[in-house]
Amino acid sequence: MREFNVALAAPEWILSATILVVLFQDARTRWDNKGGLGRTTWLGLLLATGCAMLQGWFVDTPATAFLGHYGVDGFSIVCKAIFGATALFVMAMADTWLKRVDRGHGEFRLLALMATLGMFFVCSVRDFAGLFVSLELITVSFYCLTAFKRNDERAIEAGIKYVVLGALATAFLLLGIAFIYGATESLWFHKIALTEASDGVGGNAALLEFGLLLTVLGLCFKIAAVPFQVWTPDVYEGAASPVTAFLSMGSKAAGFVLLLKVVRACLGPDGDAGIILATGAWAGLFALIAAATMLYGNLGALWQGNMKRLLGYSSIGHAGYVLMGVLAFNEAGFAAVVYYLMAYLFTVLGVFAVVIIVNGALRSHAITDYAGLGRKSPFLALVLTCGLLSLAGVPPMAGFFGKFLVFQAVVQLGTPVAYTVAFVGAAGVVVSMYYYLCVVKQLYMVEAPEGDTRLDGLVVAKPLKAVLWVCLIGIFVLGFLVQPFVAMAQDAAEALMAAR
Repeated sequence: MREFNVALAAPEWILSATILVVLFQDARTRWDNKGGLGRTTWLGLLLATGCAMLQGWFVDTPATAFLGHYGVDGFSIVCKAIFGATALFVMAMADTWLKRVDRGHGEFRLLALMATLGMFFVCSVRDFAGLFVSLELITVSFYCLTAFKRNDERAIEAGIKYVVLGALATAFLLLGIAFIYGATESLWFHKIALTEASDGVGGNAALLEFGLLLTVLGLCFKIAAVPFQVWTPDVYEGAASPVTAFLSMGSKAAGFVLLLKVVRACLGPDGDAGIILATGAWAGLFALIAAATMLYGNLGALWQGNMKRLLGYSSIGHAGYVLMGVLAFNEAGFAAVVYYLMAYLFTVLGVFAVVIIVNGALRSHAITDYAGLGRKSPFLALVLTCGLLSLAGVPPMAGFFGKFLVFQAVVQLGTPVAYTVAFVGAAGVVVSMYYYLCVVKQLYMVEAPEGDTRLDGLVVAKPLKAVLWVCLIGIFVLGFLVQPFVAMAQDAAEALMAAR
């Protein structure tokens, strides 16, 4: 069994066992007695995340399992820690939200666990077959989660839009994988690099590049990048707030992890002689997608009066910033992407935690309903303000250093294309400051309507309060203690670049 090394996939085995236990537990408990499901889910996520992190100490990385189709290295461990923390935060948010739902508690947690399982597999897959299956496990789970509120027309509409556009993106992805297989006669990531290095593609070079183009376009849907970004605002608005939070961090990060793996495979065995660097058109393509994504997201957010739609457009803009790190095509750029995802984790989930609390009291997501929150609940207003300022890139918040690193990675390229993308990104930061500060203005400078007491004496559940505190502390810890997390991101990027 040494070739299979099944123990290496212990985090995934734990999540799979948790799914089976929750499924059995849900079938054996009454609809009004589902509290045990939450505890089981929490325990499984904690064990799986802890096991993944412990592999960094007790496993001699890099290591492979299942005949090399599954791998563990510094990059996969850091990414699994990010996904595990995301799932734990979302489950804490969902515990409060599910109290307002009279059915489907078990189904919600099962779907969230399956999505998390897919994210864990995404971190370790080493071939396109694993990429596709893992990604579809995530996507199908989110299709169901998006339309989970089956009596809500907006949720059903959001689910349908997500399914239709997701099916189109899946077709692009699958067709791209087919072309890559036809050109390289293999589904392994590293075969792309080896084929390029040995000039084994021959007359199939165009076939390989076309397959990679379709694959990148398919992954653009997962990260909400142009041209597959149109689903984002509607899905964010229609889905339940915990699902939107999960989408904004989990699904997006999974897409970027896979995109980094594909780009790394295209850089060649030594990271500097592959198809991405040999063909200047690829730099232009990634630059175009990044610039268009930043412009679309930041300009679209200017006109929004709904908090969730604003965050939806904002997430599109942030996808553009992360793509700037991918555009660098080097270890510094990949490290910037990993750090950006760390900072985005605490920032965006802290904001969504406040959104869930306010929506629970007001049953509304209008930005004007946040008027006077600074007086009625100073702590919630503080967390929301810090989160929004971090998203905008204001120092010393974590988001500032995330943006700084991706800008640094791009500017160091020293090419006209890189300078152009950096300029567009800087303009996007200025625009984003306006719409984020408009929300902050509502918190502190606009009075609540006279007689509106819905936010008075607001009680925050303990799980959500814990999420708020952890996210607030995380925003400042990643902002003040930058070096340890940058070193962690650099080690992850180094492991990715060393992948064979």
